[in-house]
Amino acid sequence: MKFVTSQIINASILWLCLVIGQSNALQSTVVDTWNGGFKGRFDIPLSESISNGWRITLTFSQQVTNLQISNADIVSNNNNRIYVLENKSYNSIFTRGSLKMDFIANTNGNAGRRASVELEVLPPPTPERGPDEYQCTCGYRVDYIDSWTGHLKARVTIPLSTPATSGWTLFLQFSDPVSSMQVFNGDNRGTRDNGFIYKVKNLQHNAYVTDQLVQEFIVTFTGLQPIIYPQLKDSTSCNCTDVMTTSVPATKASTTQASQTTLQGSTHGPTSLTTQATERMAQTVCLVSSCTCGSSITVKGRWSDNVKGEFSIPITTATNSWNLELRFSVPVDNIQIWNAGEVSKSKDQTTYYLVNLNNNGNLSPGQILTMEFIATYSGTEEPVWDVKLSGQPVCGEPLAITTQQSAVTTQGTPLQTAGSGCLESICTCGSNVTVLDRWSGNVRGEFNIPITTETNSWNLELRFSAPVDDIQIWDAVEVSSSADQTTYYLVNAQYNSNLSPGHTLAMEFIATYSGAQEPVWDARLSGQPVCGPGQPAPQTTQPSPTTQSASNTQSTVTTQSSTTTQSVATTQSSTTTQSTTQQATTQIASGCLVNTCTCGSSISVVTSLSGSLIGEFIIPVTTATTSWDVKLKFSVPVDDIQMSHAVVVSNSDDKKTYYLRNRYDNGNLSPGQTLRLRFVALYSGAEEPSVYDAELSDQPLCGDGQSTEQVTQSATTAKQITSSKPSATTTDQPATTTKGQSATTTAGQPATTTPGQSETTTGQQTATIKVQPATTTQGTEPVTVPGMPYPYYEVLEKSILFYEAQRSGTLPSSQRVTWRHNSFENDGNDNGVDLNGGWFDAGDYVKFGLPMAQSATVLAWGAIEFKDAYIAAQQWDWMLDCLKWATDYFLKCHTGPNEFYGQVGDGGADHAFWGRPEDYTGYRPSFKLDINNPGSDVAGETAAALAAASIVFRDSDATYADALLDSAAELYAFANNYRGVYHNSITNAGSYYASSGYGDELAWAAAWIYKANAAKGVATNHLIEAKNHYQTFNLQTEPWAFSWDDKKAGVQLLLYMITGESQYQTAIQNAINPWLPGGSVPYTPRGLAYRDQWGVNRYSANMAFLSLVAAEHIPSKATDYHNFAKSQINYMLGDGGRSYVVGFGNNPPTEPHHRSSSCPTSGTCNWNDFNAAGPNPQILYGALVGGPNNNDGFTNDRTDYIYNEITTDYNAGFQSAVAGIYELYLTGDTS
Repeated sequence: MKFVTSQIINASILWLCLVIGQSNALQSTVVDTWNGGFKGRFDIPLSESISNGWRITLTFSQQVTNLQISNADIVSNNNNRIYVLENKSYNSIFTRGSLKMDFIANTNGNAGRRASVELEVLPPPTPERGPDEYQCTCGYRVDYIDSWTGHLKARVTIPLSTPATSGWTLFLQFSDPVSSMQVFNGDNRGTRDNGFIYKVKNLQHNAYVTDQLVQEFIVTFTGLQPIIYPQLKDSTSCNCTDVMTTSVPATKASTTQASQTTLQGSTHGPTSLTTQATERMAQTVCLVSSCTCGSSITVKGRWSDNVKGEFSIPITTATNSWNLELRFSVPVDNIQIWNAGEVSKSKDQTTYYLVNLNNNGNLSPGQILTMEFIATYSGTEEPVWDVKLSGQPVCGEPLAITTQQSAVTTQGTPLQTAGSGCLESICTCGSNVTVLDRWSGNVRGEFNIPITTETNSWNLELRFSAPVDDIQIWDAVEVSSSADQTTYYLVNAQYNSNLSPGHTLAMEFIATYSGAQEPVWDARLSGQPVCGPGQPAPQTTQPSPTTQSASNTQSTVTTQSSTTTQSVATTQSSTTTQSTTQQATTQIASGCLVNTCTCGSSISVVTSLSGSLIGEFIIPVTTATTSWDVKLKFSVPVDDIQMSHAVVVSNSDDKKTYYLRNRYDNGNLSPGQTLRLRFVALYSGAEEPSVYDAELSDQPLCGDGQSTEQVTQSATTAKQITSSKPSATTTDQPATTTKGQSATTTAGQPATTTPGQSETTTGQQTATIKVQPATTTQGTEPVTVPGMPYPYYEVLEKSILFYEAQRSGTLPSSQRVTWRHNSFENDGNDNGVDLNGGWFDAGDYVKFGLPMAQSATVLAWGAIEFKDAYIAAQQWDWMLDCLKWATDYFLKCHTGPNEFYGQVGDGGADHAFWGRPEDYTGYRPSFKLDINNPGSDVAGETAAALAAASIVFRDSDATYADALLDSAAELYAFANNYRGVYHNSITNAGSYYASSGYGDELAWAAAWIYKANAAKGVATNHLIEAKNHYQTFNLQTEPWAFSWDDKKAGVQLLLYMITGESQYQTAIQNAINPWLPGGSVPYTPRGLAYRDQWGVNRYSANMAFLSLVAAEHIPSKATDYHNFAKSQINYMLGDGGRSYVVGFGNNPPTEPHHRSSSCPTSGTCNWNDFNAAGPNPQILYGALVGGPNNNDGFTNDRTDYIYNEITTDYNAGFQSAVAGIYELYLTGDTS
């Protein structure tokens, strides 16, 4: 055992000890401290790999009342001092580097914050079948490549003593049963022994194997992670026990080591790339025409299919906001970047468009903008990159790797210009179009539109004369297309939404078509004047398919003048022009190199460079398939090929044939589609491999080995073309009209009409609010009580209005917040589901499932407990309407027994936008939880919300209540049966609402479902399950707070209310008592319980609500709990020296950190409004802001999101507590 002292920070020491013989020095730190807790980090270097899991014991120097850690499970807790953690299912394997994690420890005091850390490497689990039960091929090797929840990816390598010349059979034997298996380069013949043994046969292209057989596969399992024992039929066999110690399991580290060695021996490997990066740092060499002067790039690290990079950009021009293009040499599937917001990416995935975050928009001369990122790619070539930062000077020459663009016409004349000649009756005045290039079934075009009217967002119709199968456009977002595929509807990207008079909107695109006629086009841009009397469209004749020999081929372009300044282009030859560009060889039809190739296939050379060429083959699909193989055959040897949209499996010994296989995402091909793939061929011979053919599996073959028919073709630089078109949306045109917009009330009407409310004058515009609910079951005026210090009924009304302002989707006719309109009505369309509705989380527009569900649960609980208060305030019907908005959305998200959509919207893209939700056109994905991607916390919390809400609706709509309860029970079963924290499945949520665990949500959901069934007179076993979860997950411990992440206090109180058992009473009192005056939670001078600077009002309001509920069941503590609750809520309403509720009371906040309310009623809204001085133009009635600092100080500034943040969960406990205090006065309890 070795003890290593960490560095000392803030007089706090973190100790670590290690028990696995690691000798490297440990690094550790106390990241942050505050009164009553600290954030720590342990970082344990690994000198050997961990392949079967790990266990960590954290021993603290004093009691830790609550430990929060995201990437480990807390399996036991001894006296709040010794916590035992175990790996999650997804991080049981560590092959190199270090085991690093952050945690938050909450203590009752400020004594030394010390902890020792003990790491234990777990032994392999006891398998159901051992190696002695199987025979294995001698000398085999297994590499365990990756693992995640219920999945294992592995590779087996089997040496061959004699070549397999006519096929092979491989038996994959497992120590524990496997549910299913996906093999990448073999024919899976299924299991013959209940999941313990799978049979794999060769495919057509790999029946002949000489030296060794290599197979990769993914297995799914529900029990222990299996150990793999391979046996090749008819090979020399050994006892698996005899070779286990040397070959199984091969760790991921050894695989990585081998791959690094191979790459370093290649001219395209890491060594050459790092050298190239160093050269670029000094020379500002760019991938395209120019990049930012002085910019440099560095490779910081690399591993399988990933590269960690960095760029540095010197700043010479001051700016307060910026856009950045991160441009790669090859397609990149995804990037992770922490100091910029990703707005969009080009369709070929070579360019990513980024914007500044709130904290780094201001750049000054002399500064250097430096950022790290991780790029994930699936091609064989590691990307290099450059950067272009807006507002900074550009320099540099293109890298040699960029392709040459050939001239299309003999004297630079555009093939088509159309002026304002329109295809339909009108198009945008002054617009013109140009044909930049064309090749078989494709045309590359451009349109230019002069801007005469300013706009901050736009829509565009790109209209074609003939159907177009697909378009690729890089500077706009494709929304939908018409049913006949002649019109494509586009919207602006995030970075180019603002257009000003005098500018020109110019864009390139590629249109792919399968008809006989090459399309021409026009464009119509929203908000700009239109012209054109419907004159005929410019015509470009379709080139003849007849080929000519290379010696006499020419292309002519004839321009014909007309009154509409159209160009008419006629072409005699489809593929060639007289130009000085390099000529390339192209094979057409079914001329094959060997006996056969796929009927109708064609090939082309896109670009030819020294030692390499870029080729493309197109194969028509006539037979449906769910997976495919391609045999790519060259006339001369090729050293290597690289491609993004297929997997290179193997090659023949003479390197003239390469075997390809589909990727995981493009295996499905249907009749009528074409498979179009591009590749880079590297060669060292004297002859260019410009002649080749392709054979696609399961498609008809043609050809008799005849010589290849050839034509000449200019090399072009068309952008990456994917192999299939994504599914189209069902609408022909994006919606542009607002549905369900509320009518405004008469001029001069006050914001609210409830008698007795306080008048608020803040200098803001007065919002128009309807005041009558759709139905009413109570009187017309709220009940007032003499001596009430605040009009609590008004606070309830305005808090409900806040939730109306947070609505997403199609708004109802009863909507009272009239500066909000319909938004995001197509949420879920990316996955074919309707997710219209729900609440925006905060001042942004993401719909985060966990805090939304917790908000609904707490609101429903308050409605159950304090219904009389809502009725007396004339707000009961509005409360039902408020709650139903959330529960209707949850029902939509529950798309199957084991399915739930836990988030809509991308946090990074969303936070990069400042404006109205109605104007947002950025990236908005929906994220689903299922059995392979569990989220017990989100599913459990939503089940609790639905069950609690069913009690609320039971009296007024029993049918709806039953639907809610049925859904709750199904969601709970899903959460309980398929366990995991949701942010491992929805990784986008991890930066915003990472969950500390799911045990509290399981108990919370089970207790609420039991209570809801009891309300309808049905007994279930959910109470037993809730109690079991309570014990299993140690929920009796004192919680740090009651919040969206930690439900322990709520579970303790709910179980006490249901059972009356003393253990739960003790637990809830231990949870509340530290918050009372004199307890461990500190107070501000004016009396606010100050748990944390982030959302301090929220934590105190939540505990005030629990205190009010607990007081009804613990009479001995009623006075203390009532007084505490009233002191906290009254502080927020004005006792603290000001109101912290927008639009209420004395000196309320006027600049909440909230996008839509910061926007004027009309006109542009962007980051300038974020930075604008003065109140928000719209009043966000009822929103509770984050709160003061620990000395009661407050800054009324929307740019300060600690003080002025608003969220739905901030208001939930607050509103329920307000209802509880109001009911105290209604019942005469004014103690």
